[in-house]
Amino acid sequence: MSVLPAPTRDPARARADLDSHGLAILAGALDATALATVRARLEDAIAASEADGVPTRGYAFDPDLHNVRVFHLLNLDPLFVDLVRDPRALAFVRHQLGEKFLISNFSANITTPGNAPMLMHADQGYVYPPWGERPLACNVGWLLDDLTDMNGGTRVVPGSHRLDHGPVAGEAYDTVAVEAPAGSLMVMDGRLWHQTGANRTPSGTRAALFGYYVLRWLRPQINWNAALWPETVARLDPPFLHLLGYYTGNTESQIPNGRRAAVSMPAGLDEPGQDFALGYGRG
Repeated sequence: MSVLPAPTRDPARARADLDSHGLAILAGALDATALATVRARLEDAIAASEADGVPTRGYAFDPDLHNVRVFHLLNLDPLFVDLVRDPRALAFVRHQLGEKFLISNFSANITTPGNAPMLMHADQGYVYPPWGERPLACNVGWLLDDLTDMNGGTRVVPGSHRLDHGPVAGEAYDTVAVEAPAGSLMVMDGRLWHQTGANRTPSGTRAALFGYYVLRWLRPQINWNAALWPETVARLDPPFLHLLGYYTGNTESQIPNGRRAAVSMPAGLDEPGQDFALGYGRG
C-alpha cells in the first residue's frame, strides 16, 4: 500500500487523508475549461508582476533561476481572489485551523526543466519547536498541470507531520513524490516536511497556485497593508479584507491610525461585534 493517499473526489475522504497523512488530494476541483482560464490568467500575471517591479525569478529560497514565482496575485486578477477564498479550499483550512485564520500568502510556483530541488522545509518552520498536536498552518495548492515525479512535483517525507519539529538544514531525508492530476487541490498540513522536486523533463513545466493560511495570531508572510494596491483594496469586500488581516490583523480597529498614516480603515470594516486578534469585539 502506498505511503501517500490516492487522489479522491470525496471531500470527507480527503479530510481523513489530511489527518492521517498530513496530505490530501481532492481531484476534479477545476475542469478543463477552468484550468485553461486560470493558466492563461497566470501567464498574464507573470508579465504584470514583472511590469510592476516584482521579480518572478531569483528568490533566496530557490537554488537557481529555473523556478518562476508570482507573488501579490490578489492585485493581478480578481480570479485569484475567487480561488484563495473558494469554499472547497477554506473547508480544509477550517478543518485544520478552525475559524480564526488569516490568508498569509497566495502565490504561483512554476518549475521549468533543470531546476534543482528546493530546500526541505515545513511551512510552519519559522515557529520554534516543540510544536503542538495541531497544525499552525495549512497550504492549499491548485494544480494547473499534472503533478509527477519527473516535472518537479512536490516531494514529502511521509509521517513528518506527526513530529514536533521541522527538518534539520543540510540533512538528507527519504522522500516520496506526490502524484496528482491537473485540476486537483493538494492540501498540506503546515507541519509536513516537503520540497519542490527537480524538473527532469526536456521541455515540460509544472504550474501550481499555493494558498497559505495560518492561525490568526501568526504574522502573515505578506504584509497586505503594504502590498495591496489601493484599487485592489477598493474592490475587495470587508469579509475578505478581514481574512487577510487587512487593518484587522492586530489592534488597528480598536486603535485607529492617524490621518498621516498610509493605511486607514476601509469602509465597512468598522462594524459592531467583530472578533479581532485580542479577542474583543467593538460592540
